Amino acid sequence: MSKGAVAIVPATLRDVSYVVANLRPDDKREIDCQVPPGVKPAAIAESSLAAGDAFVVLRHRQPCGAFGFAPISEGVLSAWAYGASGFERCIPALTRFVFGELVSVWTSLNIRRIEARSIESHTSAHRWLEATGAVRLCALDQWGRNGERFLLYEWVRGGVPASVYRRWGHVLQHKNRNTEDDDAATGQA
Repeated sequence: MSKGAVAIVPATLRDVSYVVANLRPDDKREIDCQVPPGVKPAAIAESSLAAGDAFVVLRHRQPCGAFGFAPISEGVLSAWAYGASGFERCIPALTRFVFGELVSVWTSLNIRRIEARSIESHTSAHRWLEATGAVRLCALDQWGRNGERFLLYEWVRGGVPASVYRRWGHVLQHKNRNTEDDDAATGQA
């Protein structure tokens, strides 16, 4: 990895613990209201790793973000992500990784829906979710320990616009609901 390069690697307890111990303020607020007071970063990291597939984003060889996907039910995943200072600079690489590496895996595993929950005040997370084709479904009142409101987003197979796939460099392997855009994205007019 060259200086300044971003790498995405399988998550380790050490790397995720570092990220949790150095969270950005919005991510810290989002996590703190969902766990018991005083929980140690390693416990949060361990819980994240135990839930399913997890990855770490390295910038300058330093962990700056973690993300993953946990099964909720057959064909349905819950997405999560959080980061330390500098994570925002890595979001384009993370997004290219998801669309370039994971979408085809999910298709082969018949994953048809992915959900993400985010505290209402975390506007940068909402912008990213919407930029990747996630649709805001509803507000989750009283979700956080102290009554914090969260927003529920979803990606549904076939529901993400083809323009989102094109933006992040992924060739569609399935028919989208928006057939005209799908045909244009895959060159199949």
